Formats: sequence, structure tokens, C-alpha cells
Amino acid sequence: MFRPSIELLTMIGAAVILIVLGGLALHYLVIIDTGAYFPHNVKPIVIRVIARQYVWEFIYPNGTVSYDKVVIQAGKPYIFNLTSADVIHAMYIVQLGYKLEAIPGYYYPLYIMVSKPGIYNIYCAEFCGPGHYTMIGKLIVVNGGGK
Repeated sequence: MFRPSIELLTMIGAAVILIVLGGLALHYLVIIDTGAYFPHNVKPIVIRVIARQYVWEFIYPNGTVSYDKVVIQAGKPYIFNLTSADVIHAMYIVQLGYKLEAIPGYYYPLYIMVSKPGIYNIYCAEFCGPGHYTMIGKLIVVNGGGK
């Protein structure tokens, strides 16, 4: 039996579901892209991160350079602008669940705010050559006085 009303209701229902899901996805993509999940009254500190075979290079806003170790303050928002100087790498902070690719010639922002002080390992999660296993850095989160 041909029932155009049921087919029409099914198509309208599917369209409504797709519009709602698309709107939610767009909303969260804008939040992620702009870093709007940081407190509005606090400006994030930008640290440049350059991945090299087989070292992490961190450049603080004041120009200080650190290798394989970055110090940040707990509860403060940071943006790690991540790139690579040679081959593809991936910054992976396992304990915090952060992972981002580093591709030569491109900068990718990693929005990070850690609430608990401690020392967290930074791994390269993309095979980058024979010394890949040695590419381990430290994220040191302090209560105060970090760079």
C-alpha cells in the first residue's frame, strides 16, 4: 500500500535530525577553533613548539628556548603552536589526553590548560626515524612561578 504521508514524515524527521546534529557540530567546531573554552577574562600564553628529529624545542613568549622540557603554571591557559622542522611528528601527552600532529611548514594550535601540578611525559606518536624512541620530553606543571 502506497502511503506518501509516512514517506514524507520520514524524510522530514531525517532532515530535522540532520539539521540539529549539523548545528551542534558547527557550534562545537567554532568553540574548538577559537579556544572559547578558556576563561574569557584571561589571555592564553602562546608557546611555540618545534619538533625536530629527535627533540622538542619550546620557545616562550620572552624568547627563552628550552629543549625537551616546558614549564607551565597550573590553571592557566596556554596555546602550543606546534610545527615540525623536518619530518612529520605527533605531540602526545598521554596522561592528559592531548595529541596533535606536527607537519613541516604548518602551525597547529594545541589549547592546553592543566589543573593539577605534576610532571607529564611528552611522546612523539609518529614514527620519525631511527631515534624516534628517544624523543621524549617533559611537561612540568607548577603551582606558580613558571615561565
